[in-house]
Amino acid sequence: MRAFYYLVAAPILFALRLIFWPFKMLFRFVRWFHRWRRERRRMRRAEFDDMDGWEFEEYIAKLLIRDGYTHVEVTKGSGDQGVDILAQRDGVSYAVQCKHYTGKIPNKAVQEAYAGAEFYGCDVPVVLTNSFFSPSALELGDEIGVELWDREELLKLVRRTRK
Repeated sequence: MRAFYYLVAAPILFALRLIFWPFKMLFRFVRWFHRWRRERRRMRRAEFDDMDGWEFEEYIAKLLIRDGYTHVEVTKGSGDQGVDILAQRDGVSYAVQCKHYTGKIPNKAVQEAYAGAEFYGCDVPVVLTNSFFSPSALELGDEIGVELWDREELLKLVRRTRK
């Protein structure tokens, strides 16, 4: 029985692996490429990318209300101490700094949200953006306890509120 395996079955199995390996790799590449294109399509311009800063703040406030936040209030434009939206959820108060940028969000936004949350007496400072954060902003936010909601989190929020 061992002779049959080593003389007949093993070489046939090896030949089949050699024949089908390129197809397996091609299938994996096509699957990866499909996922990559779908992700790129998802990350293209969304409805909030064409808004100005004021419209973006109002849009985010409406999203937060639909997501179950209460006492959502858009602060006045100037002198808001770095906080654009005040909200509550499950007894926790949030101070949200909205940043409608095309580039990466710097440390300054994280510092403003932290200071604004202290000023308004909120429990959780948040920086929300339609973009992404710089590495130093991510590090600072993690260190001082500021929640950073980037484009991916914003898209999740949009999907949750559409249901």
